[in-house]
Amino acid sequence: MTPWLSNLVRFCKHNDDAKRQRVTSILDKLITMTINEKQMYPSIQAKIWGSLGQITDLLDVVLDSFIKTSATGGLGSIKAEVMADTAVALASGNVKLVSSKVIGRMCKIIDKTCLSPTPTLEQHLMWDDIAILARYMLMLSFNNSLDVAAHLPYLFHVVTFLVATGPLSLRASTHGLVINIIHSLCTCSQLHFSEETKQVLRLSLTEFSLPKFYLLFGISKVKSAAVIAFRSSYRDRSFSPGSYERETFALTSLETVTEALLEIMEACMRDIPACKWLDQWTELAQRFAFQYNPSLQPRALVVFGCISKRVSHGQIKQIIRILSKALESCLKGPDTYNSQVLIEATVIALTKLQPLLNKDSPLHKALFWVAVAVLQLDEVNLYSAGTALLEQNLHTLDSLRIFNDKSPEEVFMAIRNPLEWHCKQMDHFVGLNFNSNFNFALVGHLLKGYRHPSPAIVARTVRILHTLLTLVNKHRNCDKFEVNTQSVAYLAALLTVSEEVRSCCSLKHRKSLLLTDISMENVPMDMYPIHHGDPSYRTLKENQPWSSPKGSEGYLAASYPTVGQTSPRARKSMSLDMGQPSQANTKKLLGTRKSFDHLISDTKAPKRQEMESGITTPPKMRRVAETDYEMETQRISSSQQHSHLRKVSVSESNVLLDEEVLTDPKIQALLLTILATLVKYTTDEFDQRILYEYLAEASVVFPKVFPVV
Repeated sequence: MTPWLSNLVRFCKHNDDAKRQRVTSILDKLITMTINEKQMYPSIQAKIWGSLGQITDLLDVVLDSFIKTSATGGLGSIKAEVMADTAVALASGNVKLVSSKVIGRMCKIIDKTCLSPTPTLEQHLMWDDIAILARYMLMLSFNNSLDVAAHLPYLFHVVTFLVATGPLSLRASTHGLVINIIHSLCTCSQLHFSEETKQVLRLSLTEFSLPKFYLLFGISKVKSAAVIAFRSSYRDRSFSPGSYERETFALTSLETVTEALLEIMEACMRDIPACKWLDQWTELAQRFAFQYNPSLQPRALVVFGCISKRVSHGQIKQIIRILSKALESCLKGPDTYNSQVLIEATVIALTKLQPLLNKDSPLHKALFWVAVAVLQLDEVNLYSAGTALLEQNLHTLDSLRIFNDKSPEEVFMAIRNPLEWHCKQMDHFVGLNFNSNFNFALVGHLLKGYRHPSPAIVARTVRILHTLLTLVNKHRNCDKFEVNTQSVAYLAALLTVSEEVRSCCSLKHRKSLLLTDISMENVPMDMYPIHHGDPSYRTLKENQPWSSPKGSEGYLAASYPTVGQTSPRARKSMSLDMGQPSQANTKKLLGTRKSFDHLISDTKAPKRQEMESGITTPPKMRRVAETDYEMETQRISSSQQHSHLRKVSVSESNVLLDEEVLTDPKIQALLLTILATLVKYTTDEFDQRILYEYLAEASVVFPKVFPVV
């Protein structure tokens, strides 16, 4: 039969559909024989499909027949698995051509999903073809039958779209595909890498085999990804779309996978002159990032943010427009989950791309308010992305020396003026007014981070507060821990998590207070009940899951209306509720660690590395540093030089609750509200004792305001 196979191509060159149909019929019979004749299976693979793989003009027709047969059997069926195995025999005669055809088809089908978008890729009509081709790619990935030297950007592009997608066996297949791609890079005869690059590849192989990466690929509950990917799938239901337990896939997981793949690509590119791999991958990701497709656009945005080496002003504005539309959809449309995922993706992309933005761009400062807006949404799932953007924004602006001459309040409130109408509405809705007091309003949003279920977000919140504490005093050239009207909000927020703050902010009346006798009964937090005339206020309070069960903020708002709240809806106020956590969780987040100072390292702020030969690795959010604060004598000298600008606590009398420094009753009230909020959500006895010491001090220092709060 073999010598006659090459003649089939003659019938494919004509436009005669009848002749083409006869060729297809012959191929179908050959496929049936391949599936049924088990004893002849090796011979059929070598003699028939190995020969047909060398006929260039016939490959498209053959692949059409393969995919059609696989689809009729279904993903994981005997037919589909035999066809995937046969694709390897097909490639044996012409690796470059067959691999190019299979990968090209996969990319085209993924492109077509944008024409009729669906919420998830598995719901798309083309999903069966995508899953089948993914299995073909896995089979071809052995012995470098995917020609990784020519197709690496396309392979990584497909992997980032398929990671943790589909039934369990397919997720394991995607993981196996990555492992085999790295193997191919190590053994490929076309590529010659240095020993350093080979070491990176070997370490990557080990890393991708760790339980951490099993979790990222959605296969955390399996012992061996290889066993799951290659077990007799027709005997079990691991391929069945309705039979598997879907593991939640976080965009932060995609971020980690993408950065790991990028590290591999960049290590290889260093040994390949004029390599365009990264440019090709970036172009593929960008195409999907700015095109509506709920199942793939969020992933593309994250990938684009992680791998881009340059970004334009227009691209950032385009991402912000996508964010705006996602917010509208979240409010109006029924598909809230996908809208939130898109919001998170745009914020992650902005976080990654901001360091690449031109330093003169006005968007640098505007992105601060984008981060604040995300925090104001009061969504636990979005809070992580919002704090990441806020942290990156502060460090980027600090690296541009924006805060050398102006305080953060002056910088950010100036850029807010054109947006004031919108921002005031959001402030009013949330109940934290930036116009009344910028620093306390910002702390109000950040305190929610202490109650976030993720310890990483708690740690990031502490870093941001430390960063802000440094920045508010930077233009003053004074000690970081100096108490003044701008820094006091951040100092109060850090009391329970920073030993350094506690040691630098003493209690004036500590000796005169009988601290050993302090208990909850001694601090009359609710001595003054609130009587509100508007019945709607009571209804809103009762129906607000985010609001404090206490009513003390209401009296504060009534006494000091300019501090912020003017409507009943705003009574969430400084209670800063994010869903009260369980006692165990709260103790885990706040109670078991007396200080987070170990998080403040000597490394510099997270920023994108400078371009070096066109290849860099975007850093993950690193530990953030505090600037070393000046010696005590320098601080005293500095405070004397600037004494005409403000009144501050100095030296050993640097007191947090100082009536001579904090003369404004509104600031006193806000400070006490912060302390009261910390008490409310702290279950650790040590932290409670610290806070009650300061509250007891407040009852002496601020006798008029204390009972109100």
